[in-house]
Amino acid sequence: MLLDISTLYVMVALCSVVAGIVHLSAAAGGRFDSWANWWGGGHLLLGFSAIVPLLRGLHIPGLLSIGNTVAAASYGIIYIGMRRFADPAAPVRPWIALAGFVALPLLFWSDPAAMGRRIAYLNVVRSLFDVATVVLAIRIARQDALRTGWIVAVMFTITVPMFLGRGWLAVTGGLGSEPTGMHGGPAAWMAATAVAFIMFRGFSLLTMDAERCERRLAMLAERDGLTGAGNRIAFDRARAGWQGEGAVLMIDLDRFKMLNDRHGHAAGDAALRIATRAAVTAIPMTGRVFRWGGDEFLCVLPGVDHPAAEAIATGIASRFAQGIAALLGPDHPAGVSVGCATGPFAVLDALVEQADQRMYARKHRDRRPAPIPQHSVAERDLPAPLISQSQHG
Repeated sequence: MLLDISTLYVMVALCSVVAGIVHLSAAAGGRFDSWANWWGGGHLLLGFSAIVPLLRGLHIPGLLSIGNTVAAASYGIIYIGMRRFADPAAPVRPWIALAGFVALPLLFWSDPAAMGRRIAYLNVVRSLFDVATVVLAIRIARQDALRTGWIVAVMFTITVPMFLGRGWLAVTGGLGSEPTGMHGGPAAWMAATAVAFIMFRGFSLLTMDAERCERRLAMLAERDGLTGAGNRIAFDRARAGWQGEGAVLMIDLDRFKMLNDRHGHAAGDAALRIATRAAVTAIPMTGRVFRWGGDEFLCVLPGVDHPAAEAIATGIASRFAQGIAALLGPDHPAGVSVGCATGPFAVLDALVEQADQRMYARKHRDRRPAPIPQHSVAERDLPAPLISQSQHG
């Protein structure tokens, strides 16, 4: 079966140009970061280079050399777009230099007798940049937990053997003397397979960006913007995964209004962040911290018994006191009151209510002044000391 290679080149050119215009337009409107400029620019160049083989009949001097050079550079620029997608601050100058270095020989490689070696070199360059893109896509998929990252990795992986195969056929004479027109055999099918994935992957970063934005919005919806602790939405979503027994801690900042009034809301915000950090560092890895509202925090600790929960509560209070002392000085009276409840998570709401009641009971107990004995002014003798001299030591 024969395939029209010229039509395949036209399809690559059209899809690449459209992908380039879409990305560059969106980047100009502020929709995307700088990665879209590199990705879009690379695909525009790829589209131009795909048209060049169809213009061989015009016999324009140097056109094929320019087209091959642009083709090699376009794959490097597309890879830079992927790097900027992974990290907007990633340095690009070394990769620009590398793309120019590997593409420049093609500009001076115009001997018709060396066409096979020239095509093989170009396909090896394409393969190397595609391999680098695969590695980067896998890293993004793992770090950002993006399912679309694995799809992008697969699309770039499939083209690698296609390019290498065409390079080998070019060296061994399997491509023939005319790269366009009607062709059959392995070379034509390799070209068709590569073209199919090149067309689809031009828009692959759009899907990755959409999934990443969706995940970020979901994370923001479940996080308290000030402290980074989970909010009640996060609590409601997480509760289905809590099984068995554990502990619940309700934490409330003492004298928080006085802290705000005396030192300002910036200090109050810092105190809330200190409380969050104290809780996160004190609880085990399986625990979760949620901002329950105002200056109240809730810790859910699966598998933690009551003695361990009380020890964790003491650790939270100690860490908070150290943080406040570093922020406002050692004489500031701010602290935390922690209520603890343990039991099965099947009655989690009851545990939260019980921990809340115990927290307020502890808060009121700590605020109650110590009783002072009252004596009549008619009394002449003072009461016996409550602590004997021997107890003073």
